Amino acid sequence: MAISSYEKNGKTLWKVYINLRSKNNPTIRAQKLVLGLETEKAALAEEKKLLRQLTENLAKQEGQGLTWETVIGRWELAMRTNRDHYNYQPTTILDHVARLHRWTESWLKRPACDLNKGDARDAIVKMAEAGKTKGYQHQLKHTVNVIYDWGIEQRLIKGVHQSPMRGLQLGGLREEKVPDILTLEEIRKLLLEAKRMEHFWYPMWAMALLTGMRNGELHALIWSDVDMANRKITVSKSFHTRTKRVKTTKSGQWRTVPISDELYALLLELKATAKDNPSVLPRHWKWDGGYQAEVLRAFCRGIGIRPVRFHALRACFATQLLSHDVAPARVMKICGWQELKTMQFYTRLAGIDERGATQVLKLLPSDAAVMGEVVDLFEFKAHGPKKT
Repeated sequence: MAISSYEKNGKTLWKVYINLRSKNNPTIRAQKLVLGLETEKAALAEEKKLLRQLTENLAKQEGQGLTWETVIGRWELAMRTNRDHYNYQPTTILDHVARLHRWTESWLKRPACDLNKGDARDAIVKMAEAGKTKGYQHQLKHTVNVIYDWGIEQRLIKGVHQSPMRGLQLGGLREEKVPDILTLEEIRKLLLEAKRMEHFWYPMWAMALLTGMRNGELHALIWSDVDMANRKITVSKSFHTRTKRVKTTKSGQWRTVPISDELYALLLELKATAKDNPSVLPRHWKWDGGYQAEVLRAFCRGIGIRPVRFHALRACFATQLLSHDVAPARVMKICGWQELKTMQFYTRLAGIDERGATQVLKLLPSDAAVMGEVVDLFEFKAHGPKKT
């Protein structure tokens, strides 16, 4: 608060400036400047009036709680500074925050407690008009629910008990796209052509198809993880492209992958050229930069097979094992899947549950039966109907 005098056109005037900030929430403040007061007494009276008005406004804002933008910022700070409790990866936090700033932009400056299902529906409609899938819309709904519910628990959002997205029906089922994966013939063609051309990425593609390891796991693989004597690879870490750091695997758990005869031969070739390099696979700036999918798609188009993402090679590994009657439980363990529904997805993709089921159907007429009817037809035309 401040009262001061100033000169204007040779006359002394007074001004009052008040700036109040909430003790509970420093982002909330009320301020006002009044000029042109002719006497100090008038300035003192104006100061009292402004102080009363701004104090009431400040209390009202505090009662509403924080803006949606501030709640998002508080959540982000809490997730980053208390990772042992919340266990969010830095990139996951970034994705959540970016998603909210993109699709709930009109909410940001509003008190979070004022948001309702109409606002939620507007955000979903905006996404639909932008061509975003039902799956992506569900991601936004989940993100809003997580952060809004956290804000309520932390008493940052007052006067409401649930997220504006809670219970909102998006309409229709979440579509499940059948992923593009390579057939056995396409896999063989990919590796044959890459080997024949001495393509730089051949060992990465071959390792992915022979181990089912994720892109980051292959990038982080070092020779101390490879046990040639016992024919197994220990998968315990992963390279993260965006942070450029090596972290734990996606599940946070280590696993082992058996070394087949073909993989053993490939590892011997790589070991012979590795020299003192601790990394099993060669490095390339496009791999470090996360362009592995782009390179693979371009090569697939060049040799005339369907273009697939790098991650599809992991799906190829799983479905090939399943189609060759390797037990789903073993595939699940080798690939490091923690949830049964993930395994069930690849089981459906391989079609092993359905294989042979339709063999019991015997519906189509045999050639002999068809020919018998033809003969009878000719006999009918030549001799007329048979006499009984």
